[in-house]
Amino acid sequence: MKELWCVMDWAVPGLFGSRVHFQKQFSDPVEHGQRHTATKRELATGRKAMCRLAEKMSGWFLRRTKALIQDQLPRKEDRMVYCALTDFQKAVYQTVLETEDVTLILQSSQPCTCSSGRKRRNCCYKTNSHGETVKTLYLSYLTVLQKVANHVALLQAASTSRHQETLTKRICEQVFSRFPGFVQKSRDAAFETLSDPKYSGKMKVLQQLLNHFRKSRDKVLLFSFSTKLLDVLQQYCMASGLDFRRLDGSTKSEERLRIVKEFNSTHDVNICLVSTMAGGLGLNFVGANVVILFDPTWNPANDLQAIDRYSTDKSKRGALLPILEIQWWCKSAMNNCVPTNSLF
Repeated sequence: MKELWCVMDWAVPGLFGSRVHFQKQFSDPVEHGQRHTATKRELATGRKAMCRLAEKMSGWFLRRTKALIQDQLPRKEDRMVYCALTDFQKAVYQTVLETEDVTLILQSSQPCTCSSGRKRRNCCYKTNSHGETVKTLYLSYLTVLQKVANHVALLQAASTSRHQETLTKRICEQVFSRFPGFVQKSRDAAFETLSDPKYSGKMKVLQQLLNHFRKSRDKVLLFSFSTKLLDVLQQYCMASGLDFRRLDGSTKSEERLRIVKEFNSTHDVNICLVSTMAGGLGLNFVGANVVILFDPTWNPANDLQAIDRYSTDKSKRGALLPILEIQWWCKSAMNNCVPTNSLF
């Protein structure tokens, strides 16, 4: 919203008034209304603010949307499915919150204990015991909590960056010391552990959905931003005996075309696992009638592009096109970022 004010104030100076006025009249009400914990009053206030904002911009902002060709598109049904964490996930999640680093993060805005009047992160508590600054820990631990919310086993997967891998290894030593049974099972039976829905609330819900779609012979596109999570979903499909295809950034161009063709034309292949960034553009799965966003991205535009990979041909699947979006949810305020961002 701040970026919108900056652009419009540059293009049409004074249209929204001062930045403080814009934040009070539009930005804050809209953002409060987008939270999943929003009250009915906040929802109503947010919608009114959006309408006022759209009306104010209408004379200066030219926009072309799907509404222009709506009669040519199949009807779509959007759903948001909130998934509670399993008991094991809750235990691991709480253990992460009780670590020294997270405690340091949560207390970073409090006044320093040295009575200097400055915040802890700017005074005596700038770094943790490993010399890492509080600022560098924010996103790292948010990523860790997101992994726990998706599937606990993701913590044991190799990370893309050396820093993240070192951090994850340190967290695993602290967290999984309380759950030796899980660690041993992961070593002895990694396949069964990854494919077991009891380690992920989202997997439990997904299991029910896929069983339903399998019986009704629906064609499902299952998107995930994390390729490590795609590995978990692949293990689950293999363990469940589901016929599926997978498409991610490592898939060669000729293979991509073959996978899309097989998914669209083969009745036995009802599931396609797709990386959001690799499959969100340039592909048309005209045989699909269900899209599941299992792991939303930080940028809602990427998810919207992924949703648009479904069929645009009414003759393929009929008029009804359900689009189901699965997002993780838990009570921690640190986990509100992605769902709130994606609800817009």
